Amino acid sequence: MIDPRAAIHPQAHVEGATVGARTTVWQFASVVCGTVIGEDCTVGAGVVLSGAVFGDRCKISSGVVMGPGFKIGDDVFVGPNVVFANDVWPEVSMDGYDDTLLRSGERFCVIVEDGASIGANAVILPGVRVGRGAVVAACAVVDRDVPDGCLWRRGGGWVPLQQGRREKRMRYAA
Repeated sequence: MIDPRAAIHPQAHVEGATVGARTTVWQFASVVCGTVIGEDCTVGAGVVLSGAVFGDRCKISSGVVMGPGFKIGDDVFVGPNVVFANDVWPEVSMDGYDDTLLRSGERFCVIVEDGASIGANAVILPGVRVGRGAVVAACAVVDRDVPDGCLWRRGGGWVPLQQGRREKRMRYAA
């Protein structure tokens, strides 16, 4: 069901999905196969969503591709070209791969909690939970859980974010 207050670009493809009020889906995006997107979200150009579940006030930047098995909380930022993996051993053959539980919403292979931010070109591997308010650095590969309020570094591993504060300023090269 597409809420009548949602804005769907005429060159976007939305079919078999739920899109909440005041959510915007930009051109060349494909939102299909049971995807659920909450209210006040933005889905960038060229995004492909097939079965993922999103809360409210999320921003899904251009170039993100997500199949079934991903649960994204409220107020989550997903940067450009972030990769979410739902298969540990991907291959051409589909023998032994069954995404029935992922498509039904009974199980999730990646969960991103409320208020988390994932930087551009990050890779989130299956079985990972990104905690509430956590930050994943751009180009990082996340292969294990990120605790609430922590930063996952590009070289791997996490560190606590500075107490009660996240840097909100643009950074420019000198």
